[in-house]
Amino acid sequence: MSDELFSPTIRDQAPVTRRPWRPESIVYPAFFGGPLAAATLGVLNGRRLGLAAQQLALIAAAGVVGFGVRVGVSAFVEDSSGVRLAGTVCGILVWLVVLAFQRRPFRVATLRGVEPKSLVAPGFLAAIGFALLEAFLILVLVR
Repeated sequence: MSDELFSPTIRDQAPVTRRPWRPESIVYPAFFGGPLAAATLGVLNGRRLGLAAQQLALIAAAGVVGFGVRVGVSAFVEDSSGVRLAGTVCGILVWLVVLAFQRRPFRVATLRGVEPKSLVAPGFLAAIGFALLEAFLILVLVR
């Protein structure tokens, strides 16, 4: 039959080679680690989900722009609480970009029976490592 009602809703895609992380779980490293942590985990997870190169580039660009905004805010704000708040807000905004691109492919993967992988260890490493990296770069570039 040529009726759309009987066509499959999940299109044929390449199977997931490595188990992806839940895109919703990237919010924690994004909150504590900032925009670079969110973008890095988003790009790595996007590869696991088989996103297009253009989407991966947009996620990476969002991380770079978020970090640039954080550096810009730190140039104008004297207290460290404003710089930390800017890092948190920019990290959450980058996470929203990651979520926009990865929610649907992750759902397709789970409907195909792929179990999500734990983000605990990579999340801690990204949050701590990129928070320290961003703090060092801000110290060198601005202060």
